[in-house]
Amino acid sequence: MPLLSSTSVLLCSTAFTSAYLGSIYCLPSTRIASSSNSPRPQPLSTSEEADPITATPASSPPRDRNHPSVIRARLVAVSTASLASAASLPFILSSADSQTYSTWRAAVPAAVRLLGLSKPESIQSLAKLVAYPLGLTASLFAGSLYISWLAGELPGQAGAKTWSSWRSKFDGWRGIRTYIVGPLTEELTFRSCVVAVSALAGWSPVKLVFLTPLWFGLAHVHHAWETYVAGGRTRQALIRGTLQSTFQFAYTTIFGWYASFLFLRTGSTIPPFLAHVFCNVMGIPPLGWALHVWPEKKTALYGTYLAGIATFIYGFWRWTEPALLFGSSLASSRWAYLA
Repeated sequence: MPLLSSTSVLLCSTAFTSAYLGSIYCLPSTRIASSSNSPRPQPLSTSEEADPITATPASSPPRDRNHPSVIRARLVAVSTASLASAASLPFILSSADSQTYSTWRAAVPAAVRLLGLSKPESIQSLAKLVAYPLGLTASLFAGSLYISWLAGELPGQAGAKTWSSWRSKFDGWRGIRTYIVGPLTEELTFRSCVVAVSALAGWSPVKLVFLTPLWFGLAHVHHAWETYVAGGRTRQALIRGTLQSTFQFAYTTIFGWYASFLFLRTGSTIPPFLAHVFCNVMGIPPLGWALHVWPEKKTALYGTYLAGIATFIYGFWRWTEPALLFGSSLASSRWAYLA
């Protein structure tokens, strides 16, 4: 019998999403400003050294979403919001099923499992949990990896230079946001929390995969406002922001389908988090650019993409099989999360 009603799922999911997005705008330190509203930079003498966050030399970046101080404030805000959403689940469980969970403390172990935060039973289980789903994700980017190889951009391909280039991706606040805290907090909120309350309502795996990511997609629509503000609140900025957000909604929703599938199959937040990081690192497949740069390799480019897609289809169910990842204890379970 479902523990939550559809209305409760809607209210909880709305609360999780609102808390995450609201935290981005609740404080002055987390908000952006158009260049016209930015304070006028004060000149510095050649002997002065400007702090990249607090000082305002002529070369300082505008206060947009990539400004270091904005990123830092937002990372604190979304981390707090996502942890608060996760912490609410024991209270939701004890309220929905007081006979089984007399207090919120009694509901903590079940909440941890529902959130996909249970510790793997062994190092071998953890290794499989990382390797198989991440390999599945990487197969979909076989063509992009081949392009990176052609461009000499794979780690270690050109010695220390490419290693340094790849390490630089993770340096600074932008790297921390894009590849660590952003994916982690988004997966905790939009995968762990939203899927958990939806599962408590008795949703089928198909509904969990295809409906819960809509919240994740909607959560990226707010970038239209930021593009509008950063662009000086012009008509062109509004059009550009709307088009970008429409594409982001579609792209993030499709990724959400895949991430939710990984979450349900493995019962862990580790695979969707790693897939999220990998997709952020690789970006949109640059096939059109590669065909322009290396027209003589057209067959190889198309071939690697098709081979990657074929490998992805082959491993979609096989490499996420609960029995493969966790052993015979889940051999009969098609969906580890719902076992």
